Amino acid sequence: MSNYNPHFTYERLCELLVMWHNRMAAAAERIGMKYYPIDYKLTTDEQVSQVLPYVGMPNDYVHWSKGKEAERNRRGGYGGHIYEMVLNTNPAIQYLSTTNTLPMQLHVMAHATFGHVVFFTTNRHFGETMPESIVARLTQARNKIDALTQDPDWGWETYEYYMDALHALENHAGWLPTIPDQLSDKELREQLKGELATLRRRIITEGEVSASVKGQLERQAAAIEQTLKRYPIQPTHDLLGFLMDPENTPHMHEKARMLVSIVRDRSRYFQPQGRTKFMNEGFASFWQRDLLLQPEVSVPFEYRIFDLAKSWHMHYSEAVANYFDPYAMGLNIWSYIDRKYCFDEKDADGNVIMDTVKFKELVKAEDGEYVEGKKWRTEKVPRRNRDKMFEVLRDYDDNRFVTEFMQEELFEELNLETLKWVRRVIVLINNTLKRSGWNRKYVFENPLPLSLEDLMQVIQTWAQVQETSEFYHEEMGTPYFPVPAATLKQMATIIQIVAAFDQNKHKARRMLVMRTAYHNVPNISIQDTGKFGDGVWTLKHEYDENFGPLLQSEARLTLRYFRRLCGNPVRLLTMEPPTDPRGRAIGPPRPYEYFTEDGDVVKERWL
Repeated sequence: MSNYNPHFTYERLCELLVMWHNRMAAAAERIGMKYYPIDYKLTTDEQVSQVLPYVGMPNDYVHWSKGKEAERNRRGGYGGHIYEMVLNTNPAIQYLSTTNTLPMQLHVMAHATFGHVVFFTTNRHFGETMPESIVARLTQARNKIDALTQDPDWGWETYEYYMDALHALENHAGWLPTIPDQLSDKELREQLKGELATLRRRIITEGEVSASVKGQLERQAAAIEQTLKRYPIQPTHDLLGFLMDPENTPHMHEKARMLVSIVRDRSRYFQPQGRTKFMNEGFASFWQRDLLLQPEVSVPFEYRIFDLAKSWHMHYSEAVANYFDPYAMGLNIWSYIDRKYCFDEKDADGNVIMDTVKFKELVKAEDGEYVEGKKWRTEKVPRRNRDKMFEVLRDYDDNRFVTEFMQEELFEELNLETLKWVRRVIVLINNTLKRSGWNRKYVFENPLPLSLEDLMQVIQTWAQVQETSEFYHEEMGTPYFPVPAATLKQMATIIQIVAAFDQNKHKARRMLVMRTAYHNVPNISIQDTGKFGDGVWTLKHEYDENFGPLLQSEARLTLRYFRRLCGNPVRLLTMEPPTDPRGRAIGPPRPYEYFTEDGDVVKERWL
């Protein structure tokens, strides 16, 4: 296995990395990839760990939540080796850990540069993130916040008073990309006033001729009048953007408004990454292997069979990852797109068009590392049409990506593959139990179970034995059941997924879709501020039966925070299922309201 030469100088390492980058770039250009310039940073795991809570941005602003994020990272295992981290900046910033082996560095560069950076550069949801200025914007924001916390009239207490409220709303900053040519509230209001004036004239002229026409026109006019009493006229999901506007929150201190602007800008910068995680990780995982196998790169065979072979399959360490893991599931879909929609181009006679690729051959230097020699080589490669892949790369987000391509055909392929794994593991477990001298009643091989029901019965039997074996081991020192509970749980999960698909294909696919993008963020909009009425702000939650009702404690807390920012009484309309004294749902969801009263007090009631 190739590791860094301990006698490497910094200059030698950089020289090798530049050579390998250029070889990958040549292949990427032929394939049709576009990407920002790359700023590689060689760093230690400890240095990367320090910027992880700041999502890679060491100049991000300070808040107590960053400490909690650092603690979560430590608990989640991020305190050890960190293989790669890349930022959506222009030039793109990519961290390379100094503890990576050289083959692993190539894997990281292919994954991050020619996967993630190509994705950032191409996908339309990133078009408004302004990556060329994000470092400067965050630096400026941090400087402003540092000055604010040093201001004796503000300090940390007032800063966190507002920032806690803003973090509760940070995901409600409007959807990207922005709809072009959308009328402002003022423009739409003037347009409706014009339509209302026209209707009133028609009521006078045409109403004299026909009573039915007059009635119809009066109803249209009444509807517009009712609409004009609402502000904003069009409900908005950009809660932070609306709160930031001085016309909507004239009472808000300008320094608090500045904080709203900072949090909103940061949220919109990171939003596309949350909405394209499965696509992004899957795309990077696809090219981390495919690119390194291109002739322009010519990764040495010894690199492939050791470091890279393990890395290329690291996301399939668990069979259930096919359904849940962004890397594995995303890679499955991109591979499906490449098989089904991409093709080798052919000439008029039906022959595959071959392109000639010219590249320098690799030789070993005196230090044992591969470098480019003086001789050039040529190789013929099929011209691959990947128009569909780049169309998806450009236009889709996770929701559309999974909805469109995780169809019955691919789902069944994954089901067959994972069921084969379940059956192979059952054979291995049977053999292990026989060798270990376990009671033959726990060996299921004559016949080997085939149906989903029989498979689940076997797994449940073993799970019960596994659980009781732990108890008896602690009490009497008897052997543990030789199969981990996690393995049995994974097998059971696969059986449940396959059975759910067989029972209701649409619902099973929908449940996978709901694991992607921002589906975990409640869909809340500002319906009215009461500007032309009672002054009470009205928010509305779009109830989704797949996720059920809002968590009541979070609904109360968020409403309290929202009132802190808007400065007026607030009500939140949603749906809530009636429950019995034990909290069990006993009927369909009904309209429900949370509302503020006496400052920070939040109450609730059925409507």
